[in-house]
Amino acid sequence: MGALVGIAGRHRLATLLALWGLFGAAFAQVPLQIPVQVSTGDDYPPFSTKNDPDGGAATSLVRAVFAELKLPVVVVIEPWTRGRVRAVEGQIDATFPYVPTPERLQQFRYSRPLATIKIRLFALQGTPLANLPMALVNGQTLCIARGSTPAIPSRRLLENQQVTQVESSDVAACLKLLLARRVDIVQTHEQIAYRTLRQLDVPLESIQPMGGDDPLSFEETGLHLIVSRSLPHGAELIETFDKGLALLRENGRFAEILSRYGLTLPSS
Repeated sequence: MGALVGIAGRHRLATLLALWGLFGAAFAQVPLQIPVQVSTGDDYPPFSTKNDPDGGAATSLVRAVFAELKLPVVVVIEPWTRGRVRAVEGQIDATFPYVPTPERLQQFRYSRPLATIKIRLFALQGTPLANLPMALVNGQTLCIARGSTPAIPSRRLLENQQVTQVESSDVAACLKLLLARRVDIVQTHEQIAYRTLRQLDVPLESIQPMGGDDPLSFEETGLHLIVSRSLPHGAELIETFDKGLALLRENGRFAEILSRYGLTLPSS
């Protein structure tokens, strides 16, 4: 009799554990909110810009991912800071495109990269500073566009007190200051630097990336869609988005969209 009771008890326990597993899985998978609401900023060509009919490379790619997944999406263009704050507070589902920083990694989950960029420091062509090793930079002013964070080369110069940081509204404003010799160095990446010079009708040879091929002179990083870690369905959204990116990579749409903007596929 005791054996029968023991067997029956084990059956009841197994049943309860199975039911708990089902309930646990149900609670673990929080459904996505439809339509998905995402935010991006402006003045970040070729990735996000009102001047492009498709909104730029990153905007085109994000829309294509959700179209591939057959999920409705609303893309709002707003100031970068407002978009980040609304994402942190859960007022929207995600924002893009952002590079990883230690501070943001604590607040956000990151998708697979939408694109890869090389962030560099630029000086005026023909000036002694343009060919100076990074270790010998001393006493200059470094302009970084509002909303951007110092990349590794900039951070190193700032921490060593080799430069003084100046903030301007966007990359175009920083480059104008550089061309007017009111700052010495500008941080941005190559696509934005040269595209902005074309828009300003300034020869591309007017500026020069500092440090040449020295790995200490640039930072190669990815641009990502980011989701607040406090968003209940955040993990599910990133997983779903990454699946959509993988589908676009497989069917060739990922490469096709980036190629329209002179960009190539990220390595991962």
